[in-house]
Amino acid sequence: MIVYCLGPAGTSSYDAALELFPKESLHLFKNFDALFNALTKNSATGFVPIENSLHGSIDEVLDLLIEFEMKIWKTFDVSIHYALGALDKKKISKVASHPQALAHCRKFLRKNYPNVEYFPVNSTAFAVEMALKDESTAAIGRLNTLKKLKLPVLFNEIQGKGNTTRFAVVSKKDPYPKSKKTQMSIALHPTDDHPGLLHKLLTPFKVYDVNLTRIESRPSGGKFGEYIFFVDFIGTQKEPRTKKVFEELKRLADIQIVGEW
Repeated sequence: MIVYCLGPAGTSSYDAALELFPKESLHLFKNFDALFNALTKNSATGFVPIENSLHGSIDEVLDLLIEFEMKIWKTFDVSIHYALGALDKKKISKVASHPQALAHCRKFLRKNYPNVEYFPVNSTAFAVEMALKDESTAAIGRLNTLKKLKLPVLFNEIQGKGNTTRFAVVSKKDPYPKSKKTQMSIALHPTDDHPGLLHKLLTPFKVYDVNLTRIESRPSGGKFGEYIFFVDFIGTQKEPRTKKVFEELKRLADIQIVGEW
């Protein structure tokens, strides 16, 4: 199996993919747009972060799942750890890292570097490379990446408590056709907007005793106030109660299957 993930080597995505798919061929991409675009043209699977325990869903990935009509086929919860490194601790005026990593370490930065500039970049590994060229830049990255590239480590374990990221295997076709499915994720595209719409969308889940595990909204990309609702729940398409829920929902919204695992 060929696995596409966010690079370069040394990022959280790369390290997680390397650990979970040690025998597979990993292809690295500089951004999520390039990764999803490549998935549409090749028979490969993507490995992407979809949610973090501290800061919620990765909005960019959710939007791309909808746009490219990819599906989630498996998920993995991975504990994420970060360290801070710099060439000269006395000259630090900015901290570079991936936006998610900066957010995960916000409390540490607020306490220890309250007046520095936050400098978001495409990956934690790239941030480390930046810090190696500029004494005024500190980098947040994986500890093993800092050590490998020989950037002096100033602090370790600077992420928020319980920092866990959920990664997903995504593709058009199911790479695990024989695995037992127990959960689903759908996107609801309302066909109309009126008072009580959200209540009506959620009511069938209660009526048919389907347990929700996540619900959130994203802008539809059209007018202000128009949203797509992501709903995760325990169940599969083959279950009678899921079919009944879908029958009710189809009266109010178009249903897009986002994943089944």
